[in-house]
Amino acid sequence: MAANAESPGGAEAGANTGADADIRAELARVIDTMPLVDHHAHSLLRPPLAEHDLLDALTQAEHATDRTAIFDSQLGFALRRFCAPTLGLTPYANAADYLAARERLGFDEATRRLLRASGIRAYLVDDGHAPERLISDAQLAELAGHGDDGSPVVRIHRIVRLETLAESVMADAASGADFVERLPVALESAAASAVGFKTVAAYRCGLALDPAKPARAELAEAADAWHAASRRGGGASVRLEDPVIIRHLAWWALEHGDNGGPAVLQVHVGFGDPDLRLDRADPFRLQPFIAATQATGGRIALLHCHPYLREAGMLAHLYPHVYLDAGLALAHVGANADILVRESLDLAPFAKVLFSTDAWGVPERVLLGAAVWRDATTRVLAGYVAEHGWPVDEAIRVAELIAWRNADALYGRGFLER
Repeated sequence: MAANAESPGGAEAGANTGADADIRAELARVIDTMPLVDHHAHSLLRPPLAEHDLLDALTQAEHATDRTAIFDSQLGFALRRFCAPTLGLTPYANAADYLAARERLGFDEATRRLLRASGIRAYLVDDGHAPERLISDAQLAELAGHGDDGSPVVRIHRIVRLETLAESVMADAASGADFVERLPVALESAAASAVGFKTVAAYRCGLALDPAKPARAELAEAADAWHAASRRGGGASVRLEDPVIIRHLAWWALEHGDNGGPAVLQVHVGFGDPDLRLDRADPFRLQPFIAATQATGGRIALLHCHPYLREAGMLAHLYPHVYLDAGLALAHVGANADILVRESLDLAPFAKVLFSTDAWGVPERVLLGAAVWRDATTRVLAGYVAEHGWPVDEAIRVAELIAWRNADALYGRGFLER
């Protein structure tokens, strides 16, 4: 029954509904135009981009028998809502029309439209996954907006994936001892042009790392074993899964990886690809390591975190050097993203919550990460204002912290400065 003066609380309820709408509209106006720093992303696939490449890059799954089923999911509905209008279609255009419009526009124009609609002004890019398939930083910056047409200048910054770097060093090493000698040189060289490091320990050995910093003898023994395994494979690069070497890399990044700013180690947590064991990606498994590294001066950014956002928030609450984002999962849960935004704001201090997309391969994932975050954050903060009396300007300040200010503070840089 519609609220009215004769129903209990009818007039007041109607007034409140109107006020709530006004609050949401005001927050949406500000949040929708806020610049974003994507503190964890990847680059885009090189053209030409076949339809199956596009659809494969929109899902974390592998070997899908019906790739177009992605359009009939939370991510697909969000894509049809936010991406379709950017390509000149009506919201919720069907899959066939969407794919046809993308084909007509071509790679450059479709990519340019989608990236620039995101409002992301700086990307911190990890190219550790299939870098040979991805466009260059210069191409990404040009497509995202470089200023010639009045669009904002977009900057690309480098995040170095530790496991990938170590694998490249081992590929050229003559022995385990040679690897140990070469590794710090490679790390220091990488740090000179990077703003942070990243570990995918969750994929390789799990997050239950021994908290102790490895002794040199322990590292040497692990390096010898890894080198021997590589030679048994005919000299081909062997995937790094040794927890001792991964732990050494993480300690090094937190103690030394500070090119002009604080040492930052990004850590993948939670939801990911099929080769991830989710039970090994719980951030609570990392707690002893987190506790042991408090005195390093480095900072740990827990990436994505779903379904462990509350656990990550508790760690950010307990330890001064821990930060988090809800990244990867936001676009995938679409209309349910409010839940993830709320969970990211449960226990973590607001100055320790970050924005990211974890977009890889296709620009749709960039726009979805930004648009879904803006949409969900507007609703969540509007609720705090309407239901809990938050001042509107305070809600806007919290949104701005997450959008870009916290990234500036964490990495010690002004990412939006011209």
